Amino acid sequence: MDKLVLMELARELMVCSIFIILVFLFVKIFYSSQSEKRISSFAMETSSNEEISIIDLLSGFFKKIIRFINKLLSKSKFVKRYGERLEKYLLYAGTKFKGDDIVSIKFLIMFLMQIIYLFTCIFSTRFNLYSFLMLSILSFMLLDIIVIIIYHNEKKLIEEQLLQAVVIMNSAFKSGKNITEAIMIVKKELPSPIKDEFEIIYKDISYGLSLNDAFTRLYNRVKLEETKYIAASLSLLIKTGGNIVTVFNMIERNFYDRLKIKNELNALTSTSKFLYRLLMVLPFIFVIIIMALNPTYFAPLFTNTIGIIVLVIMLLLYILYLLLIKRIMKVNEV
Repeated sequence: MDKLVLMELARELMVCSIFIILVFLFVKIFYSSQSEKRISSFAMETSSNEEISIIDLLSGFFKKIIRFINKLLSKSKFVKRYGERLEKYLLYAGTKFKGDDIVSIKFLIMFLMQIIYLFTCIFSTRFNLYSFLMLSILSFMLLDIIVIIIYHNEKKLIEEQLLQAVVIMNSAFKSGKNITEAIMIVKKELPSPIKDEFEIIYKDISYGLSLNDAFTRLYNRVKLEETKYIAASLSLLIKTGGNIVTVFNMIERNFYDRLKIKNELNALTSTSKFLYRLLMVLPFIFVIIIMALNPTYFAPLFTNTIGIIVLVIMLLLYILYLLLIKRIMKVNEV
């Protein structure tokens, strides 16, 4: 009996993995077709064939489904607020989808995964409500995890490139360039994502915003203390006057010191961070191993009132542990 359960679980996981891979491939092909359309107007036509490709048909059908789901969810305040919270994470996701579009895609993925699970249950003649709910939650949260990981990776890259931007701007000021020319040099010399951020700063200044306001908007987008320090220094420079080269020399020296201290702290806390991540994942690994060996081992936690209470207490203690350890690590980094 245990072997049959394991075989069914392996088959369901295999089907779900294949579906996730197909979704990623479709999204990749969709973005490739969008990039091809953007450059097609600058390329020479080699053929007069106006037939619509399969990729364009699929992407058009996909957009129609998203628009249809958007209409169904447009009256929901929860979906609207949820989409607004996702907007900031989409800044570096490389997509033209808005927050409400991502929410619609999340519901679509969850619905397709539920259909696949129910389809596999037809052959296995076994339906597990807990597996169904777990699969629904994981498939719904899949895009959140991807988008948040991309956002934090790009934010970390911006933090690393910001020092280079300050060094380039300081060199430009020393050679007699003004602030607009220095920003233009940063746009040309550095790659994305810092290039995109300085493009926004350049547009803000072109539209009449002050230098302080432009860098304050940068801080509101990326939430890095370094950008807040630049904005405060420029605000003080504008109010009191002074030499911008001297100010940026101070900013550059401060950034080097902060980077040196941060690297030392990372070296000192690397072992603690590794243990924190290991202990965070370890309970789930043990649960998966025990369920693979004995699928009914944790059944009393779901079928008994006392078991449910114990399960809730364990989850609360686990969340409290994560919050406390994260807080301690945050204090160590300050």
